[in-house]
Amino acid sequence: MKSLQVANALLRSGASTCNALSRSAPLLSSSRIASSSRNNSQLLRATHGLPTITTSRPFSHTSAQYKKKNKHNKELEQEDVKERRASRNTPPKSEREGASSPARPEASSSSSASGPIDPDRPFPDPEQPYDFADLTYTFDKTEAHHTSELSKLRAALSGGRSTLTAEQIGAIPVVPDRKNAPHTSYPLRELATIAPLGGRKFSILAFEQSSVKPILSAVQTSPDFNQQPQKSEENPLELTITAEPERAEQLQKRVKDMCLAWREKIRDVTHKRESMHKKWLAAGMILKDDVRKLKEKMQKMQDERMKVVQTKEKDVLGAIAKR
Repeated sequence: MKSLQVANALLRSGASTCNALSRSAPLLSSSRIASSSRNNSQLLRATHGLPTITTSRPFSHTSAQYKKKNKHNKELEQEDVKERRASRNTPPKSEREGASSPARPEASSSSSASGPIDPDRPFPDPEQPYDFADLTYTFDKTEAHHTSELSKLRAALSGGRSTLTAEQIGAIPVVPDRKNAPHTSYPLRELATIAPLGGRKFSILAFEQSSVKPILSAVQTSPDFNQQPQKSEENPLELTITAEPERAEQLQKRVKDMCLAWREKIRDVTHKRESMHKKWLAAGMILKDDVRKLKEKMQKMQDERMKVVQTKEKDVLGAIAKR
C-alpha cells in the first residue's frame, strides 16, 4: 500500500508539472517572438539609417503640482494684474505726446470750421484782450485779395480785354467718355493747357487727340461761352476760343457778389473774436466791463473796413457804367 501511495503522489506531481509547463509555453514563445521582432526592427533601422524610437511620457501628461499660496504670492499676483490693466488703458505714445504738449485754444474748432490755420496769423491772448493784431491781420489779408480781383476786372474793362481768365476756362467740366456709365467729369485744365493769346482770345492745347471732341462739346455747352471753338490748321490738338464781352448787368452782378463775400468775411472774423471774449468771461479771465469795451472797439474797426469795401465797389461799378 505504501508503494501505491508513493506512486500516486509521483503521478500527481508530474501531472501538475506538465500542466505548469504547458501553461508557460505560450508565454515563453510569445516573449521570444516579441524579443526577436524588436531585434529585427532595431537591425532594420540600423542598416537603413533610421532613428530609433524611444517611448517616453510627455510633460503634458505629467500631473501638475499645486503649491500652497502664501500672502507674499497673492500680493505679487495682484500687482501683476494691476500692471496688465494699466498697460491696456495706457494711450499710444503719439497721444501721450500730444496731450503733454500745450495746444493753442480754439485751434481744433477754428481749423475744422474755416480750413487750415494760418501760421502767420497772430492768436488772441486773454492776458492782452485789447490787442487786436489777429483782426488787423485777417482784415488786411482779405482786403488785399478782393482788391486784387477787382483791379483785374477793371483793368480788363479799360484795356478791352475779356474779364474771363484762363483759370475760369480751365474749370469747365469735361466728360471724356459719354458711352460708358458712370459719366466722370474732369476740369478742362487736366486735359489741356490754356493760354491767353491777347485781347479776348485763348488757346486750348489738348494733351491727347481723344480729348479734343469732348473739350469742344464742353466749351460749346458752357453758359460762359456758348460758342464753337475753332480748330487750328497747323496743330490738330489746338483749339482757339474768343470770349464774348460780358454785358454790363453780368459784370455788375459779379462785382456785387465779390464785395458781398468781402463783407461776410469781415463779419465772420469779428463774430469769432466776440465769441472768444464770452469764453474768456465764463472762465474768469476778463471782466464783464471788458467785454463791453472790446465789442465797441471791434465795431469801430469793422465799420472802417466796411467803408473801404463800399468805396471799392462804387469805383468799379462806375467804371462798368462808363464802358
